[in-house]
Amino acid sequence: MEIFEFHAAYCSVLANPKRLAIMACLDNRECSVSELAEALDCPMPTVSRNLALLRSKHLVTSRQEGTKVFYRPTDPRIIQACTAIRNLLIEGLKKRGEIAQELNPDEIIGED
Repeated sequence: MEIFEFHAAYCSVLANPKRLAIMACLDNRECSVSELAEALDCPMPTVSRNLALLRSKHLVTSRQEGTKVFYRPTDPRIIQACTAIRNLLIEGLKKRGEIAQELNPDEIIGED
């Protein structure tokens, strides 16, 4: 049961729309706090606070270049897992008629 406790704690960090959006933005590229704030139309302190939590749980890592800090996923599989869950949700919502059939999962933030 201990592994399920770790699993739940890990998932609880991602149980936040802003943090999920940050992770989506970090798909296939690293970003600075200012780039993420602009992409998400969110204040920089909010982005920084969420990045600090993601970093404390080892979901993202950072590197400094001059005065800027760039973030990227610690392991690309976390992005793959988030994308798979989001696509599953979109498919289910489409089947139930709760969202437009034309919604393309590839047009979600951070996906090319």
